Amino acid sequence: MAGKGKIIWFERALIESKAFLALKTAATHKVLSFFFTKRQCEQIGRKGKENWIIKNNGQIEFTYLEAQNKYGISRDKFGTAIDDLIDKGFIDIAASGQGIYKVKSLYSISNRWRNYDTPDYEQPKPRPKSVNRGFQKGNQYGRNCCKEKKTTVTEQHSSTVTEQHSVNLDNQSYVSGTT
Repeated sequence: MAGKGKIIWFERALIESKAFLALKTAATHKVLSFFFTKRQCEQIGRKGKENWIIKNNGQIEFTYLEAQNKYGISRDKFGTAIDDLIDKGFIDIAASGQGIYKVKSLYSISNRWRNYDTPDYEQPKPRPKSVNRGFQKGNQYGRNCCKEKKTTVTEQHSSTVTEQHSVNLDNQSYVSGTT
C-alpha cells in the first residue's frame, strides 16, 4: 500500500503528446518527473464530479543547487531542461530569481503542452531580463541595498574617540569641582 506522497501520476495524454515526445534529453524527462513530485494536488468537487488541482502551483521551488546535489544533474543540463520544459509548455516561471545568489525561482505546472505544435499553442512568456545586478545603484539584492547608511571604520573610530573625550571632560569637571 502506498502512503501519502509516494505516487507520481502522469496522464496518458501527456505521455503520448507531441510535446512529451519532442523533449530533447533524458535529463529533461528526469527534471519533469521531479517537478511532478513537488506538486501538491488536492481533490475538489462532489463525488462523481471530482477534479484535481495543484495547490502549490506558482510556488514550486527547484533550484540549480538542489538539482546538482540531490539528483546529480549538472547546472548546464538543468538549465537546458528548464528551457526545454518551458518551450514545450510543461512549466512556466512564476517568479524569476534571475540567477541572483539565494533568490529562488518559483515555477508553475502548465497545460500549454496540450496545444503544442498546433496553431492554438500559446508561446511562453520571455524570461525576465536581469536588472540592477552587481554593484549598481538601486540593486535590491546586493550590498547597496541597505537603507541605513553604513559608516566607515574611520568614522566609527572618530565618533568613539569623541564620546570618550566628552566623558573624560565631564569627569574632570566633576572631579575638579569637588576638590
